[in-house]
Amino acid sequence: QSTTVRRKWGGIPSTIFELRYINDPDIDSKVESIMTGAILNFAKIRDDREKCRRLLLVFDSLTPKAQNGFFSYMRRQRDAILMANTFLELCERGGDDAAVEQQQRALAAKLSAFFPDRVKLESSLAQLAGLRDNDVYAGLRQTMDVRSDIKTVRKCQKSALKRLASLAPNLLDTTAPLWKCAGLTTINRVLVPYLIENASASRQGPFHGAAVTLLNYTVEVFPEMLELSKDELFAVEGLQARDASAVEERLKLMVQFAKAVPNAVPRSTDLENRLAALVRSGTVAQAKRAAFVVTQMSGAADLCAALTGDVVDCLDDAKLERRAPAFAALSRFALHAPAAYATYAERISQFLVQMALTDAEAEANMDAGDAEWEAREQLSDMGLARVYAVKILAHWLAGMERPSVTREIVQMVMGTLRQLVRGSGFGRSAVTQHCVLVAASSMLKIAGRGHLERAVGVADVQSLALVVQDATFEVRSSFLLDKLVPVLASRRVHARFIPLVFLAAHEVEPGVLDHVRHAVEQRLSQFRPTPGSPSLVESSLPRLLHILAHHPDWDDAEPLRTLELFAHYVDFYISCVCSAQNVSLLFCLAAKVKSARSKVQGGQHTQRLYVLSELAQFFLREKSKAANWPVNVYPGELQLPDDLFEMVDGTDQMRESYLDPEFVALRSKTSGSGAKRTRTKPKRVAKPSKKSRGKQPQVDSDSDAMDEVSDN
Repeated sequence: QSTTVRRKWGGIPSTIFELRYINDPDIDSKVESIMTGAILNFAKIRDDREKCRRLLLVFDSLTPKAQNGFFSYMRRQRDAILMANTFLELCERGGDDAAVEQQQRALAAKLSAFFPDRVKLESSLAQLAGLRDNDVYAGLRQTMDVRSDIKTVRKCQKSALKRLASLAPNLLDTTAPLWKCAGLTTINRVLVPYLIENASASRQGPFHGAAVTLLNYTVEVFPEMLELSKDELFAVEGLQARDASAVEERLKLMVQFAKAVPNAVPRSTDLENRLAALVRSGTVAQAKRAAFVVTQMSGAADLCAALTGDVVDCLDDAKLERRAPAFAALSRFALHAPAAYATYAERISQFLVQMALTDAEAEANMDAGDAEWEAREQLSDMGLARVYAVKILAHWLAGMERPSVTREIVQMVMGTLRQLVRGSGFGRSAVTQHCVLVAASSMLKIAGRGHLERAVGVADVQSLALVVQDATFEVRSSFLLDKLVPVLASRRVHARFIPLVFLAAHEVEPGVLDHVRHAVEQRLSQFRPTPGSPSLVESSLPRLLHILAHHPDWDDAEPLRTLELFAHYVDFYISCVCSAQNVSLLFCLAAKVKSARSKVQGGQHTQRLYVLSELAQFFLREKSKAANWPVNVYPGELQLPDDLFEMVDGTDQMRESYLDPEFVALRSKTSGSGAKRTRTKPKRVAKPSKKSRGKQPQVDSDSDAMDEVSDN
């Protein structure tokens, strides 16, 4: 195409895919129709290679924001396919089973929310279920099968809809947006080999970057498509490129595939030899990723043991230049091949602890303040080795089965992580900043293992609150957005970690707060232990007040300043969680705190809890008045977390007032006059470094953007 045409019209696809951020079902359906028709127009392209080229041409022209929108449409398609497939399976089962009919109605309601004219679509799906025609159901399911090529998808779609038209022509128009969205006519398994071909080409190739990105998207959304092309994906030739970055990209794709499709990594002598060579002599990224792929091969236990031994031998001073890659590979064996690592664990554990806790750089510059943040790949070999030493220790514990866990190992590992996390402050080297981030993230990983969940105690959760407020922007934002929010959104850790997200209330970068608010409102607030019970976020209010009562910024000598500082946390929580439907519940939860005492530190901060209880009640009362919401007695029985609180006779403290009247008067005057409130900032949150400014996280309109934890 001519440069003039591309310059004039080339931005149109980006504008269209950026509409995904509006998150409107009507717009989304129109964009899907435009994408399959006017933009890609695969119906007029016969050759699959040319279809792939067309897809790459379009995708390569998109802005980063539009590429994220394209990815979001892929996830929307996956979600629609999962629900539609289950619905059609239930339809095929048929019969007069009341439980099946109830499931059908629930799925129809959930599925119809994705599309315009929700009520009509829900009614049409109910009629579709009533047809009891398995030919229609099977044909429509075939259009969503990842094993179907584009030609098969179109053929089955045409046949099924033709039969549907003969049975119930009124259903064609109302259900059309669903079948257009769910039909695999855009990202399809026949395109995957050509995507791999373009990704394997030179980095200077015209579509190399676009192919790599699309493959990464595909392995996350439709990993089964890559399983059908895994021989091409795991071809040894892809790991023999001269360009180290190209090998790292291929290994990254292999890792993503191995995580998405367990026990599917093919095994061959050539592949084993090449992966082993990369573990022994590759770059840090190559050694780490190759080690992981080896651990996912069925029957490769002996190879894991041999490579672990080779890697441990690299830890002596004679081979210092290979220390960082060796540590990186060992961190993978410790987690994913624990039996192989266990042979050497006792031999090197004390060495790892000493290395993890020694910061020679910081000791030499104790008065210089925190060093400027550096990306991990920019750290020295010894610095990287220290970061991975922390990972190895944490992965050693996290990879253990229950019978292998001992008190001594837990104390050694958790003691090391605690020293790093609780020692966070000013005067740290760039390496230590990374170690703090890894240690905090590792605590979450360990807490996510059921048999180790209690190894991360109340004091550890309290210390993680300070990582959310770390003085280094990259540390606090990475921990909060890349680690904490994803594990909470996917429910991999206990709800006791939920209050930590509200410690971001004083964050100076608005993009971080937007991301947290989006996560709370769109994901976390939906989690309930049982239908009709308080959500986990609602129930976390007492835990938040408990964390705040033990926060080191609390100063009893300056009550007014302290209240101004801590009011922002409570206010941020209420702004994210409170509504007309739950204001009574939150008010009662806040009030109930005054009928208990803290179990932590002998209850010495219980009076602070009562102050915070009244502070929360004050803000809830002000919000309900402003919004004209009634605050009633909550009808259900409420319990406080028994790991933090013990109930006491609440008569005296319930009658007594603990909130500073001067603060109440100032706040009441401020809210009445509309004057701007002064903002008191905590001591530890610093502005982001120059390198990080302008790199605020984007809030994806699709909540599934937060489903995965990065494992760097």
